[in-house]
Amino acid sequence: MNSNYLFPTMCKRVGWVLFVPFAIMGLILIFGHNEWLPALPCKVIALFNGPEWATDKTVGPSPIVQIITDNMIEEVIIFGLAIALALIAFSREKDEDEFIEHLRAKSLVWSLKVNMALILVATLFLYNSNFMAFTWIYLFGVPLLFAIKFEVELYCFRHQSDEE
Repeated sequence: MNSNYLFPTMCKRVGWVLFVPFAIMGLILIFGHNEWLPALPCKVIALFNGPEWATDKTVGPSPIVQIITDNMIEEVIIFGLAIALALIAFSREKDEDEFIEHLRAKSLVWSLKVNMALILVATLFLYNSNFMAFTWIYLFGVPLLFAIKFEVELYCFRHQSDEE
């Protein structure tokens, strides 16, 4: 099976090694224990950083592009999770064939459906900071649900094949 969009097999292991610490840091961040995370102050270019998005317009307009100092730990966590989940989700299996490709497609469609259902339920029942915390998780919902569903389906298939 020639799947050019897949990473080599070993990348899945690297993805899981990266996923665990970044997921823990992400959960710490979501649940508001930022003091447990290191501070990474850095000067960055910010777009639309000012009161034009705020409800209080008394401060006045600010430039569209500014250089600000920000704690980059959130951005590092997002990059780490995105790279880890991409490596997990898009790594080739050792025995990649048409059936595994079918499992990938089926798992991807399932994860998209579940993710859409989750955002609809969250929109109806979560508000304020709870909704914002959910959006952090939702950001990585599709690749995370895909990886879980695909691995479970693959595990069940392989163990069913071994018994027959």
